Amino acid sequence: MRGFVTQYQGNTKSMSFFLFLSNSLLFLILIGISLKDFKDGIIPDILLGGLAILGCLQFGSTHLMSVLILGILAYGLYKIYPLLRGKEGLGLGDVKMLAVVGFWIAPSQIPLFLILSGGTGIGIAFLWRVTKKGLRFPLGPALALALGICIVGGDGFSEGENKMTTTYSGPSLPPASGSKPDSLVVLIHGYGSDGEDLISLGKSWAHLLPNTLFVAPDGPVAGEMNPSGYQWFGLKDWNPPRILKEVQALTPSFNRYLDDLLRTHGLPPEKLALVGFSQGAMLALHVALHRPRCAGVVAYSGAFLDDPLELKIARPPILLVHGTEDQVLPSSFSQMAEERLKVLSVPVSLSLLPGLEHGIDGRGLGMGGAFLKEHLYRNAPSDLWEKAKESNN
Repeated sequence: MRGFVTQYQGNTKSMSFFLFLSNSLLFLILIGISLKDFKDGIIPDILLGGLAILGCLQFGSTHLMSVLILGILAYGLYKIYPLLRGKEGLGLGDVKMLAVVGFWIAPSQIPLFLILSGGTGIGIAFLWRVTKKGLRFPLGPALALALGICIVGGDGFSEGENKMTTTYSGPSLPPASGSKPDSLVVLIHGYGSDGEDLISLGKSWAHLLPNTLFVAPDGPVAGEMNPSGYQWFGLKDWNPPRILKEVQALTPSFNRYLDDLLRTHGLPPEKLALVGFSQGAMLALHVALHRPRCAGVVAYSGAFLDDPLELKIARPPILLVHGTEDQVLPSSFSQMAEERLKVLSVPVSLSLLPGLEHGIDGRGLGMGGAFLKEHLYRNAPSDLWEKAKESNN
């Protein structure tokens, strides 16, 4: 990587320290919960409060759905189990802890958490009976151990994903207004290029998006054809299944990078927009469709790497822009992308620019900037980018 020092790189060290401190406190709290529940059969509210606060500080509101799911499930068991079995099941402390766990895990991790906590709980219950301590056993240690495994798994092996340890860096452009950013646009460059090449888009849009932070990370690998540039995945041959696998392997680490950016600048996920060119557009489309929320995507001269087996997708608004004279990636790729995205009920619009080859011109810049303003600055006219499209055509 080049020795380009950005604002984000400076914040990365402090974020890493915060995450280390937060996770250290997490495991101390989990140990405290386990010991207290083993000894006295209670889970102190002060430890649960600390657990909830740490989860909110680290993940914000991104896991509120998990809190709701686990809270409803736990309370339902708390109320229904005694009616079915004539004896108490979960304690109220267990109910509160299950809800608090939701602050730490994504909805997709809930099945793993329940399996781990259930299996560990059965083991503890067996040992409790063997040692003749009674029929009522502490569930807190099982919940604590399951959460700890899920947190470690999120950094290493959760859900069988290839969690790359890539650290992304590249140039950034602070808001033109000089104020704290209220939105974020991540610019994803094409094959053999770098972040310096695409940060120029941010300079062109700064007057339209004066409160937006622009960040343009370099790809994780030196370019195959241009070692002075970078790539997101190999393109020696057009092999969609192979490319899709590489993009899927890259997605978890890139999502963590985006989440770190949002946390660093105190922004919610819906204030993030992705802009990609060529293979950067392919990555932007895939990542945006696999995040909880996203303001939108502008995909220049790209393609949609469709996985027909993938059903769990988000549906952010998408603008596809492609030159009709593109000889590198024909405009038919964006036409097929539009068709497939519409089938998936994703709000998408395609603009084909006559005479344009593999690149971005003033027409595309105008449409992209207007689209971003509409979806990042909600007070913008809803037909703003439509007007830009008409005038540029």
